[in-house]
Amino acid sequence: MIGLSAGSKTIFGSPGAGYAAAVAVPIVITYGVTWLNLPPFVFEHLIVLLVIGVAIPWGLGPAVVAAIVSVLSDNVLLREPIGRPTITGYRDVLDLALFATVAVVVSGLMRRAHVARLIAQDAADRERRAREERDRLIATVTHDLATPLSVLSGTVQFLKLRGITGETDWSRLLGRFETASARATSLVRMLADAQALESDSFGLNVAVHDLRTLVAPIVQMMDRFSDRHPVVLAVPETAVMIRADAERLPRVLENLVNNAIKYSPDGGVVEVSVALERDHAVLRVRDYGIGISRDALPQIFDRSYRAPEAAAHAPGLGLGLSIAAQVVQRHGGTIDAAAADGSGTLVSVHLPLASHDAQQTHSALDEQTMRA
Repeated sequence: MIGLSAGSKTIFGSPGAGYAAAVAVPIVITYGVTWLNLPPFVFEHLIVLLVIGVAIPWGLGPAVVAAIVSVLSDNVLLREPIGRPTITGYRDVLDLALFATVAVVVSGLMRRAHVARLIAQDAADRERRAREERDRLIATVTHDLATPLSVLSGTVQFLKLRGITGETDWSRLLGRFETASARATSLVRMLADAQALESDSFGLNVAVHDLRTLVAPIVQMMDRFSDRHPVVLAVPETAVMIRADAERLPRVLENLVNNAIKYSPDGGVVEVSVALERDHAVLRVRDYGIGISRDALPQIFDRSYRAPEAAAHAPGLGLGLSIAAQVVQRHGGTIDAAAADGSGTLVSVHLPLASHDAQQTHSALDEQTMRA
């Protein structure tokens, strides 16, 4: 900390300057008082001021050295032959005790003041960051909610103006309602998940599920989000049984696909695949968008982090991937991202398979269903 110890950087620079002043200035004072033939109390008062002046910028070590040098200086400098470098007489002992006490008290007060200033500065920095985070959160939520709410409002206005007729394309209108409400609901759920994770009240309702059945509805829903971003799905023919929360885990995929669409400004297909690899299920999302720089890859799952290239293309909270990573981890899995071949990003989620008994039971149920 600044100005607290001889071994750290001080207010006026390195401690060496403080020790130099602690040795040189008492010598100057000693010669000056003697040359001017001033009374001893002037010397004592000057040394007290000196000790305070050294303790404030340089701390306890140089201040104590100044006290010792001040007591020794007259013995060493003003006797013929050169005096002994020792403390002689009760007066020197009292002077040294006085000067050392001043050094300790002033240094302690400066330490406390400095610590209090650092604490206040840290609190101010935290408050400033909290305000910035709040403002960014409000701006991003407002932006992200504006699109689906505008769709809902526009569709309602369309129905009001056109009225309900036999020519109304209900399938298309309901699809727009579903898509818009899903996007708004997704954002609200993400914020709720972030709050639950922050307060450590985040829980999973885990059961055995076929990953294919969890993934398919999300892909179908996300495929309607953008005409320029078709979302395709590839799954194996055999069941991929995992233990998962049927609400939380699909939201991980929803977030990954949403990011793939958001950061593919020129359009392009988003590929979702499910595979079996040894004792794990692997869920992959691949896009052909702007990609992620090598420097940003290790940080993209950190809370509130946004890669510079992502921040330049679209607003965001920096929460989605962090929440996704924590949900996957609580499922006993891992998530990683890499630059895809050619362009874009490949995100892979590895999840442990359910027990062998669960796999066999599901396979038997599938077989019975097919026979029926």
